[in-house]
Amino acid sequence: MSKFSERLSELMLEKESMLGYELGEHIGLPAPMISIWKGGKSMPSLQNAVKLADYFQCPLDFLFGRNDNDKLDFAPKPLPSFHGRLVVILKEKDTSWYKVVQDTKISKSNYQDWRDGREPLMPTLIELANYLDMSLDYLVGREQ
Repeated sequence: MSKFSERLSELMLEKESMLGYELGEHIGLPAPMISIWKGGKSMPSLQNAVKLADYFQCPLDFLFGRNDNDKLDFAPKPLPSFHGRLVVILKEKDTSWYKVVQDTKISKSNYQDWRDGREPLMPTLIELANYLDMSLDYLVGREQ
């Protein structure tokens, strides 16, 4: 979580020392939420992470400290259903959800939650992207 909070603080500083309430106004979120993220107390939801990445025009991987490339090499696409995207990815990787559960700390109940339309949590997405060896943007369908 500290990589995310550090990166968010850096991005805000680069935007003329932007304050939390200013960022909140730009992306439609309350300032206390921004403070919680900057303080490393929690991570944003996928939807809010995308709002941040879009606002700062950076890849999700940069925002979460998975790489240092702060430039988008693609035009972000709207997020598809995560479960639908995951089905495609697992076929691409010629693997199964069962194998993912066996090889990671990701719970099998996550798949059911995602199939029911719930949004994945960022720590789980990061673990899944690491396991599948792909970018967060590719995993969630922002990048093709």
